[in-house]
Amino acid sequence: MTVANTFPNSVLPWQRNVWHDLLQRHQHSGLPHALMLTGIAGIGKHTLSLNLARWLLCQQPVTDKPDGACGHCHSCELWQAGSHPDFMLCQPEESSRQIRIDSIRKVNDFLAQTPQISHCQVVVIRPVEVMNTNAANALLKTLEEPAGESFLVLEAERFGSVLPTIRSRCQRIQLQAPSPEAAVGWLIEQGVASDQANQALRYNPQAPLMAKHWIEHELGQQQQQWQQAFQQWTTGQASLETTMSGINKMELDAVIGWFSTAMADALKYSLGVRAEQLVFAEMIPAVLPDATLNQAKLITLQRKIQEVQGNLMSGVAHYNKQLLNESLLLDWRDALH
Repeated sequence: MTVANTFPNSVLPWQRNVWHDLLQRHQHSGLPHALMLTGIAGIGKHTLSLNLARWLLCQQPVTDKPDGACGHCHSCELWQAGSHPDFMLCQPEESSRQIRIDSIRKVNDFLAQTPQISHCQVVVIRPVEVMNTNAANALLKTLEEPAGESFLVLEAERFGSVLPTIRSRCQRIQLQAPSPEAAVGWLIEQGVASDQANQALRYNPQAPLMAKHWIEHELGQQQQQWQQAFQQWTTGQASLETTMSGINKMELDAVIGWFSTAMADALKYSLGVRAEQLVFAEMIPAVLPDATLNQAKLITLQRKIQEVQGNLMSGVAHYNKQLLNESLLLDWRDALH
């Protein structure tokens, strides 16, 4: 659990309608005690959560400004400094992928206090689906019986993985991804060249924030290295040992994501989808023209990868990177005839 340092101060363009609705609802009937923002990764759930928190805590909120907060009251000054005493951000500790019960106990203790500066307290919990069972149970009482004037904003990428007891006590707001044109336009406004923006969104479809991260952290180079290793392994140009020597140096989450995308592309291509509609538009046609794909085995492999992704995101399993990557490569080769 941490208190954030630097926060965005403007709502993303494709969230303007949702933002306006939230402001109007709060002014006329008040917002519910617990909101759950859901949607795919990279579309700005956390940005919206933080802007909502900033606005709720503002001592002189306005509606004629894009972000809703005045920007100059004592609350806004503390917010900008990253030291607002009535705000808490709860997320997995650096050494863990899960939100554990100790973190939620701190949230409960925080909300049991009275606000120090603002008229309310705000807690953002993200991603809510990685709360373990004990942590989720510890949060239930707070969700059922909120203390004083407080708001909980929960973020979830996998709504179905959130415990039903948590889901039923929050009002869900489903956030939509921007249109491709809006995503490209936003990246260009951030100083990204048009061709680079289109390339980043091709590998991070519908997720402009992930695309921006992909560019800033030069993930494209790693992805190209993985593609090359995957292609050489598939076509028999490299041994398993040689292939693994490069892949083992890469982050497991990224590798599993690329595996998942490649499997989806392979299945689409085997069903007649045009190459230009694939994410790995050059690689998949290059590795499959002479191979007969066993679709049943590929679907089984896809499910295995999806299970791994879910376990990695929720922190419920720990994998040996070498053994897992070897297993996926061998399963992929087995799906080819």
